[in-house]
Amino acid sequence: MRIIFCHPNFPAQFRRIAPALVAAGHEVVFVAKQREWHAPASEGIHLITYTPHRSGGGAAIHPYLRRFDAAVLEGQAVYRAIQPLLNQGWQPDWIVNHVGYGNGLYLSDAFPEASKIGFFEWYYNPVGADVDFLRRAPVEPDRRLRLRTWNAQILIELAACDVCVSPTKWQAKQFPAHLQERFRVVHEGVDCAQLAQLRNSNIAKPTCLPVDADIEILTYVSRGFEDYRGFPQAMQAIEILLKQRPNLHVLIVGADSVAYGAQRSDGRSWGTWAKAELELDPARVHWLGILQEDQYHAVLACSTVHLYLTVPFVLSWSLLEAMAAGCAIVSSATAPVQEVLVNWESALLVDFFDPTAQAQAISMLLNDFPLRNRLSAAAQQAAFIYDCNAGLAGWLDLLGVDTTTTVGSTGKNLLNNL
Repeated sequence: MRIIFCHPNFPAQFRRIAPALVAAGHEVVFVAKQREWHAPASEGIHLITYTPHRSGGGAAIHPYLRRFDAAVLEGQAVYRAIQPLLNQGWQPDWIVNHVGYGNGLYLSDAFPEASKIGFFEWYYNPVGADVDFLRRAPVEPDRRLRLRTWNAQILIELAACDVCVSPTKWQAKQFPAHLQERFRVVHEGVDCAQLAQLRNSNIAKPTCLPVDADIEILTYVSRGFEDYRGFPQAMQAIEILLKQRPNLHVLIVGADSVAYGAQRSDGRSWGTWAKAELELDPARVHWLGILQEDQYHAVLACSTVHLYLTVPFVLSWSLLEAMAAGCAIVSSATAPVQEVLVNWESALLVDFFDPTAQAQAISMLLNDFPLRNRLSAAAQQAAFIYDCNAGLAGWLDLLGVDTTTTVGSTGKNLLNNL
């Protein structure tokens, strides 16, 4: 079987399924704009790169259409990049692409006989999701119209898909009700077996921490420092805790940039704001930046309590990883979190906008070892629903791959060896 994957970044959410298909003897092509900095080797995968011939969204284009213009350019660049395949007469059985950037807009035009799976992470809604949540007020008409227009490229791709995939039930429910029956929920998953062993390993603590000191360790992980992931509230909660708990050290992982949502109106980064405006003891607050996997695992392994906040938006892998690693978690009582964690059963869930409540919940767990131990064990158990082996099996099933030869009962099979 021949499968073509497409995502602006290689390998993104397809980092397990693409190599698994190669290992099972299938022919895989991956079209991407760039390789992720931590991307594994692409042995056996034919990687094709593309570059749009200009940036989209110029000032002369209507503001509602600038994102669509960029998407068209992305899709056009992909179509041009795969011309050598078309010239050779290469035809895939399946197209699998991430929907939202526009990269897959014209793949069905290039390969009209192929079946298509679209991976859908988000559909824009002015009510009941990220936009009105952050404003805590009705969304103004201009923004409502813009959001509706942003969905145009998503709906164009959805119309061409034979199968629609979303990673969580809540994300699938963002789509119009009459379209939701077309969706299958398959999360890529995290390596629960590996993460579950971190606390029992001899992995060294981050070198920024005091040696042989009796300390408490709070961890916060986010791809970027931004209001979508509750960065300002988290830092305010940390400021409160530092004044109350002299033995507390905080490990902050992520880049001082915005991955989702808007920049600060004053031009400063959120990290700059936090260091300038809040009392964050530099001897006990450790800004670790973006980490390699082994360094990141060292952070999770030593965490006493892990803080995760998010608006109603795409669920972060980092929460599932912290759960699988056995971290005791304080998180926001928002819809994506409530799909995977239950208050007082597997985590303490608090108001996203209330740093004081967040600090109190963290202190409660720091003070109460039995509670902390019970919640962390339950969170770890809940994470196994999102194990990468289950995710891989789900993708193989979607593609009609016979898993009886790749998934055995001994555990020593293709899925477990990836």
